[in-house]
Amino acid sequence: MDALNYLYLALEDKIANQSFYNHFSVRITNPVAREFFTRLRDEEMAHITALQKEITAIEAKPFPVNIISPKFKV
Repeated sequence: MDALNYLYLALEDKIANQSFYNHFSVRITNPVAREFFTRLRDEEMAHITALQKEITAIEAKPFPVNIISPKFKV
């Protein structure tokens, strides 16, 4: 598995965490607990944004043609 695959796995995990925290931040009536889950949700969103930027940067990099076909010389 390469770095890009690990980044996608981390992104899926962060999205699931954000959804979990959002679920509780919406349903909890205790203001202190609500603030806690809202903060956790927002932190996960920051992680999601960072991962998406890293994935985009990696996917935007061209790769040598000889990776597809070793017969090509670059």
